[in-house]
Amino acid sequence: MRFLRRTTVIVPVLLILLFELGCGNQYRPIANPIVSPGGQPQTTHFAYVLNYNPSGGGSNTKIDVSGDTNLQVVTTGLGSVMQAFQGGNAGAMFVANRDSDTVSEFTLVASPTVINIGLYPGSRPVNLASTSSSSVYVVNSGITSLCPTGGSLSSISTASLVVTNTACVGTSPGPVVQQPSGGYVYVANQGDNTISIYNPVSQSIVATLTSANGLHQNPVYMVASTDGLYVFVVAQGNGSSAGSLDIIYTQTNTVAASVSLGVGPTFGYLDTYYNRLYVTNTGGNSVTVFDVSNVVLTANPAIPTLATIQVGSGPVSVTSLPNGLSVYVANSFSNDVSVVNSSNLSEVARIPVGRTPVFVASEPTSTKVYSANAGSGTISIIQTANNTVTLALPAPQQDPNCNPQTSTCPLQQPQMILTQ
Repeated sequence: MRFLRRTTVIVPVLLILLFELGCGNQYRPIANPIVSPGGQPQTTHFAYVLNYNPSGGGSNTKIDVSGDTNLQVVTTGLGSVMQAFQGGNAGAMFVANRDSDTVSEFTLVASPTVINIGLYPGSRPVNLASTSSSSVYVVNSGITSLCPTGGSLSSISTASLVVTNTACVGTSPGPVVQQPSGGYVYVANQGDNTISIYNPVSQSIVATLTSANGLHQNPVYMVASTDGLYVFVVAQGNGSSAGSLDIIYTQTNTVAASVSLGVGPTFGYLDTYYNRLYVTNTGGNSVTVFDVSNVVLTANPAIPTLATIQVGSGPVSVTSLPNGLSVYVANSFSNDVSVVNSSNLSEVARIPVGRTPVFVASEPTSTKVYSANAGSGTISIIQTANNTVTLALPAPQQDPNCNPQTSTCPLQQPQMILTQ
């Protein structure tokens, strides 16, 4: 009965509304939907792994950070040993192909076309540097007809993708760094223990630093400060005693100070979150940490040492998370990655990875760290939330025609990783 009473009320009301809505002069309210702004699209990040192939052309593997998937493999030249983004905008990738005297270039889009840029015969390119979108600088370790007594530095125009200038440097050059925003280029010549300084404006070598200028023996790596005032040179020494960190003051291009390192240093990494410099002492199984924000060239020491951290065996590479929480160290002899707490600068964990990890890199969201394991031909993906390996991606086969169903197919050797 209650239902019937409600019905007798509702039906007349509906009839009245229908009648009123049918009248042409009746006001009809219009409901305009309020469109709220949609959510921000999630930024996609990628890891680019350079793979050396002892049996043919190398490759670059593109990994999607969020999905841990291998998106594509780009084939490069013979003896691919180093890669670098084009300047600061990361619009393209350049790869030094030591054994084919070329540099491979490809844009960072799906299914890119690879362009191989020819160098002088015998150039043997081994390293690259670029902090300007207009040029990429290639270190050539070989002797050519243009530079018959040493190596060279070639400038590649990113617009035309051709070599526009080549300058002669010292013997057996390797390490290279460019000041921010397209500044001077510094080339370490390991064959004669010198550093050649190249001015991109004059396109010439403007200075050469030697032991007489305070440079220590066997420079193996260089890092520029974010303000461009300093270039930090990791000098290995004789390999059995302590190395040195030489500080080049770029305003005068002189070795302004030096501090001690551990035994057999090999690599340097600048943590821009805390403005710290991490140097791996491969022979001493440690990492030395410096405070780059407090460089005083007239002080002794000129740069404060914050800690020397004992890690695994044979540390060769370091990366820090962009959020500043942790530092990760690749230990090439113990086949693991050390996790260092950024607050107290102590090792808190070791993560087993593949054989002979030679490079580690973090990605912009601080959720993943990648380890290039040259000995096992794999890339370990580390979840930073719990510091565990969630996946080991295989590198491409050395022989693309090898059938893994019928034979053992050797894998290429991951060398280095860049992320964006």
